[in-house]
Amino acid sequence: MKAAATATIAGLTRRSEVRFLIVGGLSAITDTSALYLFHGVLGVWLPFATVLAFAVAFVVNFGLNRAWSFGSTGDVGGQAWRYLLLVIVNLALTVALVQGLTWAGLPYLIAKVLTTGGLAVLNLFVSRKWIFTDGPA
Repeated sequence: MKAAATATIAGLTRRSEVRFLIVGGLSAITDTSALYLFHGVLGVWLPFATVLAFAVAFVVNFGLNRAWSFGSTGDVGGQAWRYLLLVIVNLALTVALVQGLTWAGLPYLIAKVLTTGGLAVLNLFVSRKWIFTDGPA
């Protein structure tokens, strides 16, 4: 039974979608933890704390997605620029949505988690079709 479970997990993690989801989860944990640190502990203004947390998660997400999720060996510079453009769009949407949902009455961490989850689906498609195009998808 243990061998079957291990084989199932190994089989699932061969799929880029599952790896993307795992990396996204790690990035979301990194992002949300950093947001809590910056805003909840250090008292940084929420929109700026959101930007800082997003920047920390940027490094984690790009590196893991490039190397593990999509197995990319292509032009890292070109991929980084495309990824940066995606991140800028994500950043603008994240800051607006986290602040907007907070103004609507949601706690900021719940607003952050909801925003991150909503953008994940779009990011998988864009990453596979535009950013990390040389790796297996």
